[in-house]
Amino acid sequence: MSGVVAAIYSSFFLALSQASLKKSYRELAPSVAFFFDATFGLILWIPLAIFFGIKLALFKEVLLYAILSAILSEALVFYSLSKGQLSITTILIGSYPIYTILFSYLVNNEVLTPPLTAFVGITIFGTLISYLPSKLNRKELRKSGAILWPVVAAVAIGLSDTLSKRVINKTMDFTFLFALALVQVPVALVYLNLEKQNILKELSEIKTKTYDYKNAIAGSLFNIIGTGLLWIAFSKTLASIASPITATSGVLVIIISLLFLDEKISWRQFLGILFAFVGIIGIAVNV
Repeated sequence: MSGVVAAIYSSFFLALSQASLKKSYRELAPSVAFFFDATFGLILWIPLAIFFGIKLALFKEVLLYAILSAILSEALVFYSLSKGQLSITTILIGSYPIYTILFSYLVNNEVLTPPLTAFVGITIFGTLISYLPSKLNRKELRKSGAILWPVVAAVAIGLSDTLSKRVINKTMDFTFLFALALVQVPVALVYLNLEKQNILKELSEIKTKTYDYKNAIAGSLFNIIGTGLLWIAFSKTLASIASPITATSGVLVIIISLLFLDEKISWRQFLGILFAFVGIIGIAVNV
């Protein structure tokens, strides 16, 4: 599987995750939703990492990067999505490929060819204009953290992805993913404590109301599959290429809504989708 193909599959599963989680933000606190993520990560990522190969001797070396990734590109995103109007937070967080490309250039010396630069730019542009809501709620924009936290999350994802790519390049295996699966659990427990959530009580309620929490559970599962595919993409291609492709998950959410939820799309969203797919095709051809 090539890096571009893995990134496309990742985008698909992340889209399913977003579509499911959109309905769950009012059901669960972000810390509880992240705990689901950490649990599925432990179950799915460890076998995946072992399958692709790990070196336990490198565990200490990748541990700090794994902790940073669990906080910056996972827990912080869940927290940011709970702030303000979802349409606003989504587009701001969706700008993370811009920061990934910037940090990848500064930290990992990733330099794209002119054609790839053009198609990556087209992909990001299409993704962002697809995210834009038809109307922005000014009241929501004035809320404390409604803009700040999603922007912080986007920068954090870009930095985290860059550092993760750096350690993946250095180890040339999946020790990083193995470490990430392990450290997400204590990070999730700390997050639960900060939000004063009783996980035993939450699990008890979820056990008796599984149907009510189906969206949160499915969303977390799809997110873990999509993120695992992202790390596969990172192991096979540049972060500056994989990141913009996975960010098109928001575009796929719009298409899923159009096909299965009978939602209408605007001409701006249609053009955004068109730009995003032209960009992905261009990247695939020029890699």
